[in-house]
Amino acid sequence: MTTTSPLRDYAVTGLSTESTAHGDQLDVWTDEVRRNHGMLDLQPSAPSEFAGTTVVQRAGDLQLVEFWSDAVAYRRRPRDARRDGDETIRILVPRGGRFRVEADGRQLDLGSGSAAMVSMASAFTIAHDRAARAWVLSVPPDRLSRGLDPRTPRTVDLTAGAGAVALAMMRQISHERESLDAADFIALAESLASLMGREPGRDRARPSLVAAAAELVRRTCDDPALTPTTLAAQLGWSPRHVQVVLAATGTTPSKLIREARLERAAVRLRDPAWADQDVAAVAMASGFGSVSSFYDAFREAFGRSPGRSRG
Repeated sequence: MTTTSPLRDYAVTGLSTESTAHGDQLDVWTDEVRRNHGMLDLQPSAPSEFAGTTVVQRAGDLQLVEFWSDAVAYRRRPRDARRDGDETIRILVPRGGRFRVEADGRQLDLGSGSAAMVSMASAFTIAHDRAARAWVLSVPPDRLSRGLDPRTPRTVDLTAGAGAVALAMMRQISHERESLDAADFIALAESLASLMGREPGRDRARPSLVAAAAELVRRTCDDPALTPTTLAAQLGWSPRHVQVVLAATGTTPSKLIREARLERAAVRLRDPAWADQDVAAVAMASGFGSVSSFYDAFREAFGRSPGRSRG
C-alpha cells in the first residue's frame, strides 16, 4: 500500500508486505529500508515468511518512519557509510518490543521509554525481536546541539522532562500525519530534534523550556508588552518552537500569559491594598490592554464578573 498526501512538498507513503507476492516479502522490505535509510544489510530470523509495515512522513531533509515487523538485524558496514556519504542522524524510538544497538564499541538495550541516536556516517548494528514497533526520525546533524558529537551513539530518556515532551509530540505528529503540510512537519521535526538532541546533562543543568516559560510569564505578566513573540525571544527560541513544546503539555503561549494575568488580577481584586482602585485600573496593572477583553476573559475563567470578585 502506498498513499501520498495532496499537500505540496510533504509526502506520506507506506508499504506493507501483506500485499506482496509470497517469497518476495524480504526483497520488497529490503528495498523499502534502503530507500528510507541508505545501504543496510538485513539478517531476518525468518526470511521466507517476513512481514513488515512502514508509514513514512517526509519533507525536505527531514523524515519520520514508523514501522513494525518480524525480528531482524540491520547492519551498516564502514564501507557502506563511506560510499553513501550520508551524515544524517537516526533517532530510534521504540514503541514496543526490545531493540539492541551496537556502535562505536558500545551496546545499548532499548525498550519503551528510551531512544537511541546513531550516525549514518558510522558503522552500526540495530536488531529487534519479533513484532517490534518503533519510530525512526532522520535529521541532519546541524539540527542537534553543537556540543553533541553525533558519531557517538547515546540513549535519550523519554520518561521525564524534555524527552517525555518529545515522545508526546512524536505520537501526535504520527497521528496527525494526514493533516500536516510541509511547513508544519518541518517545524515539528526540528523541534523534536532539538529536544532529543541536547547535550547530556543539559536538562539537569537548566530548567525545561516549559518550566522556564511558566516562570518568565509569572514574573513579567504585568507588562502589556509581553506577547507570545516577545516570550519566545526572551527564552531564546523561535515562536514556533515554543508553541509546539507548550502544545504538547496542553497549553499555548497566549493561554499561559492570559491565565497568569487573570490570576494576578483576581488576587488584586481580593487584596484590601487595591480596594481604592477600580476594576479598569486592576486590569491595566495586570497587563490587559483592554478593559472589555479583561471582563470577557474573567467571566469565562471564573464564572463571575470582576466586580463580584472583590474582597
